[in-house]
Amino acid sequence: MKKDEVGHNFLARLGKTRLRPGGKKATDWLIANGDFDASKKVLEVACNMGTTAISLAKQFGCHIEGVDLDELSLEKAKKKYRSKWFTRQNSCTASQCHEIAF
Repeated sequence: MKKDEVGHNFLARLGKTRLRPGGKKATDWLIANGDFDASKKVLEVACNMGTTAISLAKQFGCHIEGVDLDELSLEKAKKKYRSKWFTRQNSCTASQCHEIAF
């Protein structure tokens, strides 16, 4: 790992695609108990490359705002968002937290 490299970028280079505090089991529990639906607007802080945000938008049709401080991760998230099919009700954005009106 390079001295100035963000930890999740290092792990991504090693092939890790999902970084979840508490692991996938904790994330799945939060999603199952989150009362998500198409009327909800969800803020995902530290969205990294947008994997969970895209999954939530696809599964529930809710609007997701993803924010992260790492510019490289945000660019990857934005690329993923553009490559997926999203409607107005089912969309995601990635930005710095000071750039959104939530």
